[in-house]
Amino acid sequence: MYRGIELNADDLLRRSIIQSLMCHFELSIESIEIAHLIDFRKYFATELDELREMVDAGLLRVDDRWITVLPRGRMLVRAISMVFDRYLRADRQRTRYSKVI
Repeated sequence: MYRGIELNADDLLRRSIIQSLMCHFELSIESIEIAHLIDFRKYFATELDELREMVDAGLLRVDDRWITVLPRGRMLVRAISMVFDRYLRADRQRTRYSKVI
């Protein structure tokens, strides 16, 4: 429960990822897999695809063990972290649908 909203396992997982990226500018993939009993690359395949553009722009580095926000990407850490926010993703999809209609 957070501010009157019941958080599910996915919410807690995503919150820990976003907090780690925003506070420490890095994320240990292994620590997330152990703490939440997931295969990170399968669970976040879509998100990792979205991050590829930011990797190509030199904003972050993604390897087998870590996601690291590089100095060039620190000013954009909110945008990087937003990739993992499923509620923002749902809002973007709803907006796209509305624009089509």
